[in-house]
Amino acid sequence: MNKKDFVKLLASGEEILLLDIREPEELLIEETIPGSKNIPMGKVFTSVADGTLLKDIPIVVFCRSGKRAAIVQRELSTIGFNVKALEGGLQELRNN
Repeated sequence: MNKKDFVKLLASGEEILLLDIREPEELLIEETIPGSKNIPMGKVFTSVADGTLLKDIPIVVFCRSGKRAAIVQRELSTIGFNVKALEGGLQELRNN
C-alpha cells in the first residue's frame, strides 16, 4: 500500500489494525503512528498462534523502511489474513 492510499484509508475512518513490527528499541528512536499496536516481527506469528492477532479486521503492517513489513504481509496473507504492507515504511510516510 503506497503512502497516498494509506493516508486516504486513515481518513476514511475504516476500522483497521495498524501493526508496527519494529523492535522496542526502535520505538525509542522514532515514534510510531498514533493508535498503532507494536508487535516485533519476531513475535508476530506467536501472536497468531496464541490468538492475540486475529483475522477479523484488516491490518496495515509497517516498519522503518517497509522491507520487514513486506515479509510479514506476505506470510500473514498466506494464512488468510487481510493485510497490506506500507510501502517505504515510516521513512516514506514522513518524507514530504
